[in-house]
Amino acid sequence: FRPQTIKKFRDDWYRPDLMAVIAVGDVDVDELEARIKKHFDKYPAVKNPRKRVEYDLPVHKETLVAIAKDKEALFNQVRITYKDYEKPKRVKTETDYRNYLKRRLFSQMINNRLDEYRNKPNPPFVFASSGYYSVVRTKNGYQCSAMTAPDGQLKALKVLLEENERVKRYGFQQGEFDRAKKDIMAYLDKSLLNKDKNESDRYVNGYVNHFLEESPIPGIEWRHSFTKKQLPTIKLEEVNQLVNNFLHPDNRVVILTGSDKKAVPQISEKQVLDLLSEVEKAEIKPYEDKVLGDQLMTELPTKGRIISSVNDAALGITEMKLSNGATVVYKKTDFKDDEVLMRAFSYGGTSLLDDQTLAKTTFAWGGLADAGINGFSQNDLSKMLSGKIVQVKPAVYNTSESIRGNSTPKDLETMFQMIHLYFTKLNKDEKAFQSYISKQKAFLGTLLANPGIKFQVEFSKFLNQGNKRYFGFPTPEILDKLDYDVAYEKYLERFADAGDFKFYFVGNIDEKELRDLSEQYIASLPGKGAHEKFIDHGFRPLKGKHEKIVKVGKDPKSNVMILFHGETAYDPKEAYLMKSLGEVLTIKLIEKLREEESGVYGVGASGNLSKTPYGSYRFSIQFPCGPENVEKLKKSALAELQKIIDKGPEEKDVHKVQETQLIKYKENLKKNDFWLNALYMADFDQLSRADILKKEAVIKSLNAKDLQRIAKKYLSGDYIVGIQYPEDNGK
Repeated sequence: FRPQTIKKFRDDWYRPDLMAVIAVGDVDVDELEARIKKHFDKYPAVKNPRKRVEYDLPVHKETLVAIAKDKEALFNQVRITYKDYEKPKRVKTETDYRNYLKRRLFSQMINNRLDEYRNKPNPPFVFASSGYYSVVRTKNGYQCSAMTAPDGQLKALKVLLEENERVKRYGFQQGEFDRAKKDIMAYLDKSLLNKDKNESDRYVNGYVNHFLEESPIPGIEWRHSFTKKQLPTIKLEEVNQLVNNFLHPDNRVVILTGSDKKAVPQISEKQVLDLLSEVEKAEIKPYEDKVLGDQLMTELPTKGRIISSVNDAALGITEMKLSNGATVVYKKTDFKDDEVLMRAFSYGGTSLLDDQTLAKTTFAWGGLADAGINGFSQNDLSKMLSGKIVQVKPAVYNTSESIRGNSTPKDLETMFQMIHLYFTKLNKDEKAFQSYISKQKAFLGTLLANPGIKFQVEFSKFLNQGNKRYFGFPTPEILDKLDYDVAYEKYLERFADAGDFKFYFVGNIDEKELRDLSEQYIASLPGKGAHEKFIDHGFRPLKGKHEKIVKVGKDPKSNVMILFHGETAYDPKEAYLMKSLGEVLTIKLIEKLREEESGVYGVGASGNLSKTPYGSYRFSIQFPCGPENVEKLKKSALAELQKIIDKGPEEKDVHKVQETQLIKYKENLKKNDFWLNALYMADFDQLSRADILKKEAVIKSLNAKDLQRIAKKYLSGDYIVGIQYPEDNGK
């Protein structure tokens, strides 16, 4: 475009009468208001401003179908939109808000039904959702969408149509309705509990939407009070009637987008239209709602006991040793009134498996929990946990087995029960596992169509050549070779001994309750006292000076990665300096490659030291650019690094990094997830927990001399370069 074009656009639309300034934070309101006036009052109102026209979507009798394919599309999607006939009615009155609650109940119930399909054998989609949303600013509509396998779009479209048709013919059932109400109130209870401790951006987003869309912002107290009063008055019949307004054969649009693979049959507009007609005439049975109780455990395990308890006043933590050998560490905080976070680990993981067993199980671990616990399927659990906000997920990693979770204070016992059951009562369900594999294939199948991801995969293969325990990207062929029986057996082995696990709880904790629950549900777990360690199998990634070129993609775009890595004795101070060196170099790379040479949009450097499974360091520089600029920008990036090696970084850059780190550290000290991860990592790497509180002094001691020393020590030698070029590039 010409320069005057963008100047005219700025003058037409960047003007005071279309602008709002929104600021939220721990500030002096009068001072902030004065500053806003000082900076924004100087802009005069525009005389004869250009009229801002809102363009409406036309109403059409026929169903419009669009099918778009692309070889580099990441995902395959289906979307059906039933556009309203009229312009949107803003939510301004209590009646409007009550109608909004009815729509929310409808969405909650239809999406619960769609979620059940995700856990069935051969699921028709990876994910699906339906709801009444804005199509464009001047038009709302009922919309249904799904992410599918490359060859699964018609199957997913059929399920979306059938489920909505099922609601149209038979409505929802009372059990579904009651669970939806519980879920909505549980969310609002959680929000109300934390009303004085929300992050600023939670408020900012609401104010922005109010200014742009006239969305209401009555506040959580009003929303909670109004919803609590109104939900009991909303009848199932009122919500069931909404479908008659949502679904209509005219003003309807169907859009299919996805990968243009030759092996996938092409879908025609006629097939889509025929399917719409077929579902309208099909025989469809009513939804069957399985009646379940709300008790995960009908019999409680025999309690263990706490055999010792030690307080650390400086860190504000308590460490308890349980009778089965397990350790529980907890920190009571008041950062958020609605949150308790949990994490646990023991050493071992897949490092204890032989090569053949690892090959059979490597990508299976994420699907084991999909079978459910204690005889309840995932769909059963979703129903039973209605009205609760709780989540627990086990995992097996390279050097450890782990379990993570979160809950509100009122749902703490449910979280403890789920922890116990994932140790002792994980279901075995081959169909649930195959459902997981099907979803993985659908989700991952087209990711390699993205040139950037393909480059990362190929570069990683290059670095790990010769490693029998490296399996790269989970292709359909690898997923088909997984052995569920072996994975399930090894999971039970990894979680058979809770005695060498350490559990961490951080949040709004009732200490007496947590101690009682620890005795009831953790101390009662089997403890064998094995105290396993992980194994270092001895493989080390490629060393020396190398360049790997990957030609992929049609667009004139390249990616560059410069990598320094190797073995080293782990040292906490050097780990901090390596991380900080990445932040300092990033400042210089932005100045040079982006601002001075205009060669990149984004660029960054990062460094770290790791202690497991062996002491190692890794430092990388990454940026995308045009293929014609690869060599020039690579030299510029290395030249900026060499300046730090030769002369050290500039003091102003060190101070910038220090200032940013200090602000972030002080913010982190008031966050539950920071404390959970800091305590976990200190124990996992066998470092001093006391160092968590020494971080401010460490940051203040950061200096150019130490950063130069680290740069010389680790980044003066060989490095490996990976470069992505488009397929038709001459190199």
